[in-house]
Amino acid sequence: MQPKLDNLVIVLVREGDDVYFGWDLRLPIERVSGFLPDKLYRVLRFNEHERSLHLKYDGDAPFAAYKISFEDNTKLLESLNIEKIVVRQRIAIPQSADYPTPNSIRPPVSAYKPEPPRPIAVVTEAFSNTFCDTVSFDIRDAIFETGTITFEAKVKFTREVVKVTMVNPAVKKHFDAVKNYIWKLFGKRKTSCQCTFEMISGKCNAKSVDRCDLLHLSENILEQINEGWVEEYILDNPTGDIYPISDLVDPLGDDVLTGEYVFNQLVKEAKTKHYHHLRYLSARQAIELQKLSVTGKPLSFVFLITAGPNIYLFWETYTSSEATYVWKINGPDEIKKHYSLILTLRNNKRMVYRKKKEPGFSFIEHDYQADLNGFLK
Repeated sequence: MQPKLDNLVIVLVREGDDVYFGWDLRLPIERVSGFLPDKLYRVLRFNEHERSLHLKYDGDAPFAAYKISFEDNTKLLESLNIEKIVVRQRIAIPQSADYPTPNSIRPPVSAYKPEPPRPIAVVTEAFSNTFCDTVSFDIRDAIFETGTITFEAKVKFTREVVKVTMVNPAVKKHFDAVKNYIWKLFGKRKTSCQCTFEMISGKCNAKSVDRCDLLHLSENILEQINEGWVEEYILDNPTGDIYPISDLVDPLGDDVLTGEYVFNQLVKEAKTKHYHHLRYLSARQAIELQKLSVTGKPLSFVFLITAGPNIYLFWETYTSSEATYVWKINGPDEIKKHYSLILTLRNNKRMVYRKKKEPGFSFIEHDYQADLNGFLK
């Protein structure tokens, strides 16, 4: 059933080669006859057979009147599936006896020079409509980059799925790796945001994010996110290799999440019985020979310390009640060989190895009942 169109007044807006008659309703200019900009158009009829809408001029359109017209009429006009618009044009000629005839005002043929055609000015108007809407998104589906969070959300007003980018200088790229941890900090997977959107040429675009929990992250939240990254990529790293911590953090390019930061996060007195041992060894690490390295899981540290001409390699566990293993090596070229040995000893063969009393090897048992958990320099 055709909707009622009696006395309906609409606005047409030209954008490039198209004429819009609703937010996302448009026709090529060649399918709209009689178009003039900044006019009101009253509907005369709709021809269902030709799918053509017939209009007539109804005065000048107030500024930005198309917004009201599009808001009120888009849904109705969309149902018509319009393929053509025809604007009726009538020029009224005054009925007066004194009105001059064409012959009386035309100069003699010899003197008549037709005026060259004047160029027709094409008036275009880029229309926009700004509105606010509250949307929600799943943190696990967002993309965290340095300084931004990008997500897709459905806008209720237009029923479109729109890509939204939130700007927050505190956000780091490595946050993307711990999204599961972040939503747990907030206690919910879905996060709501109040955003400003803009309709441009019938398309909904995100203009800004005005209110959101992720828009301003406190120092406490940022610290917890970094701790989550350390837990995910250091403590729970299942790799069987020995690798420098810097190999994981340097590619992030973050000025906070450095190798030193990771070590300080891990080596806290409340977290490990070997706090004093690890602090002592790390302060003497020969970084010119080897960067601070770890292996997991479970996590343990490998240090290289020089004393005069001698080089010592230390293997210290993180949380387990183990002895400290020490090897005196002849040079840097023996480091990889001892790395392989450490990886072998992780498979519960340590007691057998101790009995061999290999030259250059020693171990230090810890008395956890003593002061400093049995730490001896």
